Amino acid sequence: MILSSFNNKQTTMSNYQNGLNQETTLEIPKWRLTKIYNKDSFVQVSNQAFIHFNTSDGRINGNGSCNSFGGKLTVDGNSLRFDNIFSTKMYCSDVRNIEDQFFRKLQLVNRYEIKGNRLLLCAGDVPVLEFDAG
Repeated sequence: MILSSFNNKQTTMSNYQNGLNQETTLEIPKWRLTKIYNKDSFVQVSNQAFIHFNTSDGRINGNGSCNSFGGKLTVDGNSLRFDNIFSTKMYCSDVRNIEDQFFRKLQLVNRYEIKGNRLLLCAGDVPVLEFDAG
């Protein structure tokens, strides 16, 4: 019986890692930032920026590549809002531009979509940030 439960858990984790789990939610360990959308283009991000959602406590936290951040989270269906976002204030010249864009875009977000292992944070119908599960 224990072996059977272990095998089922392994299958579930494999499905999740392959992006096949249909129950991906906001509350995975962390969402890794992959794109920042601008008006007519996007910036591919390959640094350590990520966000973590804790819907039960109504909080977010993460890292913008250099600075840790946190704030209040309100979720209602696919609508969400971030309030009182704060961050540490270290200076990292090599990631400053990406981090500044990331933090500015977070303030615009009012909706999200999860598609497979991707999370889109949107301002209305327009994606502003994209993340991968992981």
